[in-house]
Amino acid sequence: MRQWKRQSRDRKGALRDVKSVEIVQYLGILCVRTTMILRLLPVLVVTLFGVPAPAQTPTSAPSADRPAESVDPKVATTLDRLEAKGRDIKGVKCRVIYRYVTVEPIESAQEKQGELWFARGEPNARFCVHFQKLIADGVEKDTGEYFAFDGQWLTERNDRSKTIVRREMVRPGEHIDPFEIGKGPFPLPFGQKRAEILKNFRVTLEKFTLGDPLQSNHLHCVPLPDSALAGRFSRVEMYVDKKLELPIRIVTERLSDGNRIEVDFKNIDTNEAPAGSRFVIEQPKDFEVTVEPLKADQKTGDVTESGK
Repeated sequence: MRQWKRQSRDRKGALRDVKSVEIVQYLGILCVRTTMILRLLPVLVVTLFGVPAPAQTPTSAPSADRPAESVDPKVATTLDRLEAKGRDIKGVKCRVIYRYVTVEPIESAQEKQGELWFARGEPNARFCVHFQKLIADGVEKDTGEYFAFDGQWLTERNDRSKTIVRREMVRPGEHIDPFEIGKGPFPLPFGQKRAEILKNFRVTLEKFTLGDPLQSNHLHCVPLPDSALAGRFSRVEMYVDKKLELPIRIVTERLSDGNRIEVDFKNIDTNEAPAGSRFVIEQPKDFEVTVEPLKADQKTGDVTESGK
């Protein structure tokens, strides 16, 4: 994959400690803490399919304090097709390759491989991710990690630690749009309307480069200074398959240290929605189960940080 030049940053001689809450805000490292996974799952799901938000006033007009900017017609067309495809999809199955790349002191990566399922539903969409392999320091290991959202509960199962954590994300019958840019527990810039993306990013169409996915449009997205994501990411790269009109690779670079998350989607199948049983995680008898329902005064979509 193409290596991007980064502007030098003043680290005062060393990387500063990053608190777990801060890591959660920046999507986190998969293997660091349980709560980091709560940021990974929507990256995988929303980049592919999006979640329809409640009806609202169109946001295509620029904000009052920012002048209107012209948009490349090719960029506008790509975003329009991406939005339309995400709106029409009822279900998806695909392979997922997730890499967390650290750049200091030398560049290194950890990789997880697995499968993802997604299905639209009312009042909320459902998804499940099952990671089967972990590759780190040149060593490949089998791993059993499941993450599923059934429309109400987010369930995490770790076979190595024999633990299951169930977190209530929304109360019965309520609608949640956890992926809206700058709002909700998973503020990510995908699966949104074209106007919403352009309100938060300066988007340009890059030329094909060796290492890019074949037959893809590469959208280079830089957060606008007054956007909700300006303090989190220096850039987001989105590679949209020209035939599928869906993202097949996503790269995000963290503003704080330049570390990257790279996600590839393979063998995408949109023919039918997975069965409801796919989003139910089995609970072995010898596993420790933790259940975290929403508290009476807790807002829908709030995420509690465990493992402090």
